[in-house]
Amino acid sequence: PKSAHQSFGSGPHHCPGAQISRQTVGAIMLPILFDRFPDMILPHPELVQWRGFGFRGPINLPVTLR
Repeated sequence: PKSAHQSFGSGPHHCPGAQISRQTVGAIMLPILFDRFPDMILPHPELVQWRGFGFRGPINLPVTLR
């Protein structure tokens, strides 16, 4: 099923800041998350769902924060 998620819009109405937002998450937010939860674990790696071929990434990543 196609997602109704349209945070950054699409087509001619696509947000010009979308790429900057994604880079911010990767460059700033993820390191902060890892610093705050150094004992974070992936208890069930088999539950991770993947999407894509050329730019493959997880759809979900169920972790336990300690």
